[in-house]
This record gives sequence, structure tokens and C-alpha cells, in this order.
Amino acid sequence: MLPEIDDRHQELFRRALPFLRTRHNAVHTRVAYGEARWLLRRHPDADESVVLPAILLHDVGWSAVAEGELSTAFGPHMTNQALQRLHETEGARIAAGILAELGFAQPIVDAVVAIVDGHDTRTGARSLDDALVRDADRLWRYTPAGSRIDAQRFGFEADQHLAWLERNLDAWLSTPAARQRARDYLDEARRSAPQRPGGTAQRAGSGR
Repeated sequence: MLPEIDDRHQELFRRALPFLRTRHNAVHTRVAYGEARWLLRRHPDADESVVLPAILLHDVGWSAVAEGELSTAFGPHMTNQALQRLHETEGARIAAGILAELGFAQPIVDAVVAIVDGHDTRTGARSLDDALVRDADRLWRYTPAGSRIDAQRFGFEADQHLAWLERNLDAWLSTPAARQRARDYLDEARRSAPQRPGGTAQRAGSGR
């Protein structure tokens, strides 16, 4: 079951939805929103008035990338970093427009836009709020929904996918809370992974 969007952010999410029709982004955004709320409970010094709007808007820029080129712009087989960067710059532009239309205060708009513009390509987080958005975005990969979708679209066997996630965990995630959350997801995935005769994990998403 997907996380619910808080009443305070329903209109913001509704405005974002037309830009989230590719790459399973509507599902991704809801899952990442739930992870952001979980992280905020462990980081009370972070600013949820920035983090939650930023996570809802962080991927609206993928709408500017042609459907046929999306597979080259993200994931383990990425070959076109320019398109990955495009989704950040376009996302910042779209996010600024949505937030302005909804009457968000300019300091919030500026903070959200700064996070969106660089959330994938920037090396390291610039603030705690930035770190939590980046971690919530990447924790998607470890959640049951995210792991299933990514394994299918990247063509991983289930055990290969889990190994890839574990190998990159420390590089992808900034905060100790997020890293432990990811490890807990991995442990649960391994416990629940179906096994073929002989002990080999089934292909992720088999029976699709």
C-alpha cells in the first residue's frame, strides 16, 4: 500500500501529477514522500516545510525528457548524463512555477528549487534538508515497490539486484538513519525472496 499524501500537500501533489506520468514517477514520488516523513521524524532539526514540497516536486522535470530516451538517462546503464541534468533544471523551473502559483513564501520556493536543481548530479548534500530529500529519493530503490519496479526495468535477477543495492548503499545514502533503513529493507527482501529448486532466487518480477 502506498503512503498517503498529507492533507497539507494534496494540492501540491495534484499540481505535480501531470508531470509525473513517466518512469513510474507518481508511485516513486509517493513512496519517497513516505520515506521523507520517516526521516523527518528522526531529524527534528530539519525543515519539513522545505523537505516535503521538495520530495513531491523533485522529479517533475523528467516530463521534459522524451519517452524513448528515458532509459539512457538513469539507472545502472545510464549513458546520457546531459538528460539526467536536464530533468533537474527543468524540474527546478517547473517546481518554481507550481510553488509560486500556490502562494508559497519565496524563501521556501528558493530552498526547494535549490534542492531540486542538482538532487541527482550534485556531489554531496548542501544541507540537512538537501540530504533528507536525496536520501528519501534513493531509499525508493530499497522499498518493496521500488525494488520490484527497478529490478524489472533494469533486467536484474533478484539476487543480482539486491547485491547491486547493497554494494552502492554507503555511496548513495548520506544519513545513518537512511543507511539503516536501507539495510532493514534488504534484510526483509532476502527473507521473503522466493527460491527456485536448488536455492537460486527467482528472477525479479517473474510472472509479470
